[in-house]
Amino acid sequence: MRTKEYFINEFLKFTDKENVDEYISCLEAYISENEYDMQLELILYAYQKYKINDIENCYEKACEVVAPVFDLLKNTEWGWLEIQVLASVIGNVPHYTMGEALMNKAFKILDNEFIDHENHEYTKLRFYFNFSWRLLRARYYDNANPADIQAKFDRYFQQAISLCEKYDYITVRTVLLVRQAIFYGDSKKILEYLDALKVTGDKMWLRTTKDEVVEYFQRLGGKATIDLKNLIVGWQIYKRRKELGMSIEDLADAIDAPSIKTMYVYERGVRGVGSERLCKIAEALGVDMSYFYGGPDTEPANITTDIATHKMGKLMSQMSEKEKEYLLDNARGLIKLHKKKDEDEQ
Repeated sequence: MRTKEYFINEFLKFTDKENVDEYISCLEAYISENEYDMQLELILYAYQKYKINDIENCYEKACEVVAPVFDLLKNTEWGWLEIQVLASVIGNVPHYTMGEALMNKAFKILDNEFIDHENHEYTKLRFYFNFSWRLLRARYYDNANPADIQAKFDRYFQQAISLCEKYDYITVRTVLLVRQAIFYGDSKKILEYLDALKVTGDKMWLRTTKDEVVEYFQRLGGKATIDLKNLIVGWQIYKRRKELGMSIEDLADAIDAPSIKTMYVYERGVRGVGSERLCKIAEALGVDMSYFYGGPDTEPANITTDIATHKMGKLMSQMSEKEKEYLLDNARGLIKLHKKKDEDEQ
C-alpha cells in the first residue's frame, strides 16, 4: 500500500510529465481514502499545475486548498517541508493576525531546530516577502486598526529589506519597494521601481507584481480598466516629458490632444494610447516608438524637441500669405537688431 512518504518522495523527484495524469489519479484516490493532509493537497495542486505547463506559481492559490491552515498552530511536530509549505501560503491566510501568529511559530522552530540550515535566513525572507503581500491586502480589505497594519507592514518590510541587502537580492528588494510604494500610495515611485525591475531583466517578477500594481491604479481610476502595459507606456511619456522640461499643456498642444485631461488619462495609464496618437507623442518627445515598449537599454533618440518652434509652425499654418510675409519681415528685423547689438558690445 502506498504511503504519504511515497507520494512526497515521488513528487520531489518528479520528472515524468507525460504520465502526470496517472500521478494525479493515484494521489486523488489516496486522499479520498485517508484523512485530510495539507502536504498532499498541495502536491496534488502542484501536479495539476505541471499538467498545464505552469510550474512557476504552483502554490499561487494554495490557500484555496488549505483553508484550515490555522490548524497548524495546534501541531507541535513541524518539519522542514511543513515550514516551506507554510512560507508559500502565508500571504493568503484568512486574516493577517493569523498569519503573524503562524509566522512567529515557524520562526521559533526555525531558530531552535534549523538554525544551522543553509537556507535558514532565506526561509525567513520568504515569510517576510509573502506576508508583506498579506499586509498590503489587509490595508484595503481587513476590518482592523489601520495603524496596527501599518506598524506591522513597516516592521516586516524593514526586516525583509535588511536580508535582501545582506545577501544582495536586488530583484526581491525592488519588488518589496514596489509593494511599499503601493502601500503608501506613491504612484510615481511605483512606476520608477517598475522601471528598475525591467533593468533586472527578470520578467517573472514583473508578472508577480502586475496584480498588485494594476489593482492599485484601478482604485485610483474608478471603473476604468487598467492594464500594466498602459501604465508603463504612460510612465515613459511622463518621464520623457519631464526630462525635456515640457509642461503637460505643451505636450497636449503639440499632439493636438482634445484636452489636457486626455494627457493626464494617458500618463496615468487609465486608458491606452492609440498608435496614431502615440506616434505623434513620440515625435513631440523626440523618441522612437520602441521607447515606450522597449527594454532597459531603450534610450531616447538624440532629438531636441523645440516646443516654441512647433507652436510657431502651428500659428503660421493658420495665417494668410500676407500675414506670414509681415511676420517674416518682423523676424528679419529682429535678427538684424540682435546682430548689431552683439557687434556693438564686442
